[in-house]
Amino acid sequence: MVRKMALFDEIILHIDEIPHAGTWNMAADQAWLENTALPVLRVYAWDSPTVTLGYAQNLAKLRDSLPDWPVVRRWTGGGVVLHENDATYSVIIPAGHPWAETRPLDSYRLVHAALAEALNLAGLEGCRLAGPEDLVENPFCFVAPAMHDVVRGKVKISGAGQRRGKLGLLHQGSVQQVTIPAGFWSSWAAGLAGRVTLVTEAPPQVALRTQELVERRYSLPQWLEEREDEL
Repeated sequence: MVRKMALFDEIILHIDEIPHAGTWNMAADQAWLENTALPVLRVYAWDSPTVTLGYAQNLAKLRDSLPDWPVVRRWTGGGVVLHENDATYSVIIPAGHPWAETRPLDSYRLVHAALAEALNLAGLEGCRLAGPEDLVENPFCFVAPAMHDVVRGKVKISGAGQRRGKLGLLHQGSVQQVTIPAGFWSSWAAGLAGRVTLVTEAPPQVALRTQELVERRYSLPQWLEEREDEL
C-alpha cells in the first residue's frame, strides 16, 4: 500500500510514557493547544481505568450506567468513552495553522483516514472509515459508530471528540479492541508529517499550565457536573 500525502509539513510527537489521572490527561491536551506553534501528536496512558464524558453530555442521566471508575469531562464533544485497555492520542493544531481552519467533518475524516491507513500498514488489515450503513445511536462512543470513525469489519475500533475555536483544533481519539504494534505511533507520525520531532517530556510552560488547568477546571466537581470552572 502506498502512503497518501502527509497532512502536515512538521509535527511534534509527544509520547508520554508516564500514566496520568484523567484530569491531568485532559488538562495536558488543552495546555499543549495553548502553548504550541506546531501541530502535536500526543500519545498517553491512564493511571487507572477511567471514564471520559463528552463536553455536552449530562452526567446525571448517565451516572447509573457508568462503571465505578473515576470520571472526567472532556473539553471535546462525543460520547462516553471507557479507558481501560485502549490506546489514546490527541492531534493538537494551534490557531493560525492553516489546518485549524479545516471543516469539522473534513478534519475528522482526514485524521481517521490517516489512522486507518497506518493501522492497515502495521498489519491490522481491514480497517476502514465508517459509512452510513455502519451508524448507530448510543451515548456510549464505542457502541455507536459515527460517520468516519474507524471500523474493522463491523467493529468500531477508533472514535474521537473534537473542539475548535480561537485556540485552534483539538482532536482526542481512542483506539480499542486491537493491539497496537510496537513503534506504531512513530510510524503514524512519519506518515502525518514530513518532519517529526520526538519529545518524551512536555515543555515547562505546558507542564505548568497543565497543573493550573487540573486545579481550576478538570478536577472541579462543577466542571464535571455543569461545565463550570474557575477560569
